[in-house]
Amino acid sequence: MASGKKKSLVRKLPSVEILGEVSVLCVDKTGTITMNQMTVQSTWSLNDNTNFLIETMGLGCETDIYAPMEKAMLSYCDSHGISKEHLFGGELIKEYAFTNELNMMGHVWRRDDKIIIAAKGLPERILTVCNMSYKDMEFTEQKITEMSKEGLRVIAIATMKPQTESDIPERITDCSLTLLGLIGLADPSRENVKNDIAVCNKAGIRVVMITGDNGITAASIAKKLVCKQ
Repeated sequence: MASGKKKSLVRKLPSVEILGEVSVLCVDKTGTITMNQMTVQSTWSLNDNTNFLIETMGLGCETDIYAPMEKAMLSYCDSHGISKEHLFGGELIKEYAFTNELNMMGHVWRRDDKIIIAAKGLPERILTVCNMSYKDMEFTEQKITEMSKEGLRVIAIATMKPQTESDIPERITDCSLTLLGLIGLADPSRENVKNDIAVCNKAGIRVVMITGDNGITAASIAKKLVCKQ
């Protein structure tokens, strides 16, 4: 069934009947509400060593990049004079693969005869395997909140330096990491999103945004979409 006025094409009539009963529309944030074109917008180093933070972030990325977030991170490294050739010029000894359950990942590199673990992931996961003082933990959580309120996706970067290969933990959850800092990534919203949401609201449809970001980040993004002019 086609509708020229509505510029729509429906293959089966029951689809129209179901659509007419919709009261809640769940929409994925990344790539639908936003453009899925991430950029690193801010960095925060716990010990004022931003260069090491950025380099470790790059070491924690996949060598064959495809994810927009990792592309943004490696682009940021390159803009600070840290090329992929430099990052991936060592020997990759081991990988801690990303899973939806862990929400973190890591790479173990041998560089200049030294071993370094570069880990990154959601702060609430990375912090559980970091050795930190109460004061540093409190300060870090404050920074996570500040960056999240800006609508940024916050990623924690951490490291560990085993003395020998036998000292490399089997799993990332067995690591005792040192937190280096936080990375804040922005993803611009699509131009027509605000109008689309307004049309849905006018039709009595409540729009729900689905995202893996923390609640503060998600709320900040939603507020900007509703309030921006």
